[in-house]
Amino acid sequence: MSVRSYLIQLQAGVGQALLPDHRKMIPGVQYVVDAETFSKISLGARQNVIKVVKVITDFPSTAGTTASGTFVPAQSSTGLNQFVSGGNSFLNILTQVSTSLSGFQGSLAGFAAQGASAGGAFGTGAGVGLPQASLSGSANNFTLIGADGSRYALVYNNAGITISGGWASVWADYNNRYITVASGATLQVNVDGQGVPYVVSSNATAPGYAGNVTTVGTKAGEFAGVALTNIPTGNFGFVQIEGVCPTVVVASGTAVGAPVAVKASDPSGTLATPSNTTVSVSSAGVVTGSALANNMVGTLLTSPASGTGTGQWFAAVEIRSRRVKKPYVRVLNKN
Repeated sequence: MSVRSYLIQLQAGVGQALLPDHRKMIPGVQYVVDAETFSKISLGARQNVIKVVKVITDFPSTAGTTASGTFVPAQSSTGLNQFVSGGNSFLNILTQVSTSLSGFQGSLAGFAAQGASAGGAFGTGAGVGLPQASLSGSANNFTLIGADGSRYALVYNNAGITISGGWASVWADYNNRYITVASGATLQVNVDGQGVPYVVSSNATAPGYAGNVTTVGTKAGEFAGVALTNIPTGNFGFVQIEGVCPTVVVASGTAVGAPVAVKASDPSGTLATPSNTTVSVSSAGVVTGSALANNMVGTLLTSPASGTGTGQWFAAVEIRSRRVKKPYVRVLNKN
């Protein structure tokens, strides 16, 4: 779906704030920001500083509401938009699952080919350029970028159950890109001596495609991405990690414009508005109530709609990446 702009204002009790486009916000005034500017607003600010009054999209009324686990990436054809005979469309690649990385051999054309190797690791036409499957656990670190800037990561389902399309997943092993269901790994955030929050590291040993994978110092429990299709246990598949995802499982009754986070107690990958948004640090240095500790994901764009026969509610969500955005620094040339 295409978001035109957002109408936002300061939350009660907040005195002032500065938007990414350098406009100053003051209490009692509503501001219209374009989608690109809004995407730069941090998850912490969405939780504790601003309030979304309205989301303005291309759709009239509720036409943009989703009510299924069927995924189609934004601005993508569902046809065979490839330059080689028998190639896969971008949609087919994103919704493909396989028990081995070699199952992802295929050609990616146009915008989908960013970062792809012409020959690939498996020979001519492999396209994605995946590593050899003989690697222990077949660890990978591959992402694809869609036409609208959305980003997708190839991951391995280590949850022991099928992760359904639309479910939010968390990391079981960040280093090896192993994911699990929302309640499958505990997220713990601490602060260091300088007061900087960080996700606590852990050690993990898990079976992989080519043997057990032992990781020292991995992250666990943090939001990993939304599954684009059903990913059976022991399979590789793609999850969306940034951009507008049209089909996400959310809590029923969540308001449009609300910031949503991973519901840690829900094994079905539900996103919901966090109940605790007051940041506090315990005597042991454990952080609660922050956007990171709450596993904040992004902003709800459409009213939740009941999925037929699923018992779950679906909506579009704008996923905000946790990647650190480097600030623009102007350098004067004195020569």
